[in-house]
Amino acid sequence: MLVTTPNPGAWTVDGEPAADWLDRHRRDVVQAALADLREGTVGDDAERASQLRWIIDYTLGLFIRHLRDPAAAIDEVTASELVASAATRAGEGYPVESLLDTYLGGSAAIWRRLADHARPEELSALTELTTELFEFLRRIMALVVRGFQREAAQLTVDERDARFAVYSALLTGADPAQASARWGVALGARYLVLALRVDEPGRNARDAPAHVNAAWRANSILRALDGIGEGEVLALIRGSSGTALVPLGPDADDDQAGAKAAIARIATDLGVAVHAGAAIADVDALAPAATQAEEILALVTAIGHPSGAWFLDDVLLQYQLTRPSAARDLLAERMHALDAHPDWLQTLRTYLRTGWDRISTARELHIHPNTVDYRLRRIAEMSGLDAGDLGQRPAILAALYALDLVAASRGPVL
Repeated sequence: MLVTTPNPGAWTVDGEPAADWLDRHRRDVVQAALADLREGTVGDDAERASQLRWIIDYTLGLFIRHLRDPAAAIDEVTASELVASAATRAGEGYPVESLLDTYLGGSAAIWRRLADHARPEELSALTELTTELFEFLRRIMALVVRGFQREAAQLTVDERDARFAVYSALLTGADPAQASARWGVALGARYLVLALRVDEPGRNARDAPAHVNAAWRANSILRALDGIGEGEVLALIRGSSGTALVPLGPDADDDQAGAKAAIARIATDLGVAVHAGAAIADVDALAPAATQAEEILALVTAIGHPSGAWFLDDVLLQYQLTRPSAARDLLAERMHALDAHPDWLQTLRTYLRTGWDRISTARELHIHPNTVDYRLRRIAEMSGLDAGDLGQRPAILAALYALDLVAASRGPVL
């Protein structure tokens, strides 16, 4: 049933490409491989079996893709979820020999399913496919071991405590030099402070277990940030949010551009929007810089800014208009007069976004311009803010920002 063709990537099973055959029988192959492993060390551990099922299925998917395109790279990006899974196992204290046994045992089970469908005259083709499977497995295991060892090294008690001690000292205003000297962690002269929020679900979130997605997300973030700093990145990332301190060199010309590029790269890698409030400060000013970064993050997410890294320079007006004060709360309260009329509030937002143009507003909302006029007039009567008055438009802008920021502050706290 296995037949080779002159193209080494075009083996067939029962007359169809091997990759297609494996894809079509994917569920059965995974189930059979899992059954083989359960007879070994897994037993009736349901959680462990669920983890193994995902590992086998994901690895089989990578092998199918490899058969379809043998020249495609197999690296930490294309196999990032497996690397993250291995790192998670290291963090849980799982033995590396058991991890390797999983990959070897799963691959052997997959091979047996292929061998079961090979006729005697097709054994030479099976031999070639076996060679391809082992070459694939060699690359995958190298990545898995690398991810495992990297996390194991980072999670030794002393190293973990050292990084967290310095991280805490930098953000709380304690003496970072004392923590640095005690733990042997070098300090940067300046730091990029990032308050991060990642949209969920991320790429492959439906396929991978939650803990694997969390590790993969954190690894992707740290990998991108490592490329812009000059030293060890100190970060605490939990779930979809976190704070990172990136040590910077003395040249400040490209720091903001580098941060923006890194956040854009993270968003592309994760396949979701990533917002970051950002600030750059000397070591002795990191605590207030972190507070400012968190405020910027809260602002840009509340008022609907797109994915990216946002510095104070990018949101000067919005930031100033939304600083906590009695005036800000009163402006937000005026907008609450429109709570019973969400279509009016939408009209006001559209009117602002279109440059205070009633015709463009009407066209975008698919209503008559006279309806726009009526709604704006009623908004003025109920809120005391007249969008037709040029002098009141800055107050309306501030009121909308305040409304969004106050509403967001009542949700989950970062």
